[in-house]
This record gives sequence, C-alpha cells and structure tokens, in this order.
Amino acid sequence: MDKNALHQQLTDLGLERIEYTEKSVYQIKIYNEATSVGYPLTLTTLTTEHGNTTVHFHEADFQENEFVPLQVRRAALDKLIELERLCNGSASKSLEEANNSSMAQDMGEIKKLGNEMKHMKTNSELLEKNLIPDPIQ
Repeated sequence: MDKNALHQQLTDLGLERIEYTEKSVYQIKIYNEATSVGYPLTLTTLTTEHGNTTVHFHEADFQENEFVPLQVRRAALDKLIELERLCNGSASKSLEEANNSSMAQDMGEIKKLGNEMKHMKTNSELLEKNLIPDPIQ
C-alpha cells in the first residue's frame, strides 16, 4: 500500500500523525591506496514533511565488524568534513571570511547545531560500538 493511502486510512480511523520523516541512506567507498580495497561508508539523512533535511554526520560509519585501516578512517573524516562544509554553505568561504571564533553565525545555525547535538551518541554508546569517543576537552 502506498504511504498516502495508508496515511489516509490511519487518519480516517482517528489516528493523528505526530511525526513524519523520510530516511535516505547514502554510501561512498573510501579506498585504501596501499591495497586498492574500498570500504563502504554510509551516511543517513532525514527529511521532514515540510521538506527540511538533516544530514546525520555523527552516524556515518563503516559496516559493522569490519576492520578499517586508520588511513581509510582519516580519508573518511576528511570527506565528511568536506560534505559538512558543502551542506552548511561554507565551502566557498575563505579562512579570512569565515568567523572562526564562534560555533554558529546566527540563530538558525544555533538551532541546527542544537538539533544535531540532540542526536549525538554519548561516550558510553560509542564505546559499546567499539568506536573511540572524542578526548575530554
């Protein structure tokens, strides 16, 4: 059954939709130059009913139980940083143009940052997945 018909049936039965998201999963292979082996890195986005899309950079990861060399993880991090800059519209700003003294430039960025931080995993959750948490600041 298509989602519009299902939605109509549920609302006809008295159910109210209180949340709506569309999930997309993207994948890119990060190659190890020494071995020419590609490691698939996945990235998830969520789009709301109103068309706002959030990219979940903090959830980007390689397949579970797969050994990934450190240089591949570094290349993946560089790629994620590049993608985040593109998504935030700061890829074309020079270092002098960017305001590097603050985490956010305006109220919109502050709200977006808060929303992203809501979904960040805690250090204990990262350790459970055998990931390394950020060092204590």
